[in-house]
Amino acid sequence: MGLEAISRRALLWGAGGSAFASLAGCKVVPIAEGGAPAGGFDAKTWAADLWSSKVLPYFATQAKPLADVLKALAGDLDEAGKQYGYRPSAEGAAWTFAVSGSATVRQKNTTSRAGTLVLAVTGADMAAPVVLQIGPVIIGSAIRDALPFVDFKDFTNQLDFADASKALTVLALASITPLVAKIEEGSQIKFAGAFSMTSKSDPVRITPVTLAVQS
Repeated sequence: MGLEAISRRALLWGAGGSAFASLAGCKVVPIAEGGAPAGGFDAKTWAADLWSSKVLPYFATQAKPLADVLKALAGDLDEAGKQYGYRPSAEGAAWTFAVSGSATVRQKNTTSRAGTLVLAVTGADMAAPVVLQIGPVIIGSAIRDALPFVDFKDFTNQLDFADASKALTVLALASITPLVAKIEEGSQIKFAGAFSMTSKSDPVRITPVTLAVQS
């Protein structure tokens, strides 16, 4: 066998060995014919079943006033998280806050597909900007991570858990998108949603679950 063939085989083994090592500890799901997991997770149906029965009621009853959360975040993040947030994982994971509030829109940014509204939050003395994500691209998984009844251990694997987040975000976008065109700088809005923070330097970037235009 020539030196070139030996080198190619070594390279392939190195790549395959690294991939195998990265899968250690992960559950391997058999792929059915057609490329979908056998008995695959239907994230769209899962999210639709949960949305009206549990997600919307949770935000309606458990979302904390954003002005109060921002005031707490001016101090210690962990203390604010213990008082107002939720963190299902070990220490060091992100705190996620379910919040509601009213605000004046300072800026509407739609040049990027990750569109945002920059807010002046009623009752809050803000040192840093607060933004509300309006899509169509939404960053993060804050809606899923704010829900104490959605836990990673209830899913087969990380891909299903990620799909659950995407499906919830799609439903949130479907509810707010018809209103986005009506919002201008100076508009008064009410909202409920969620944002996550791992450090105090993280932006307050809220993914809305509900949105209403007051003027």
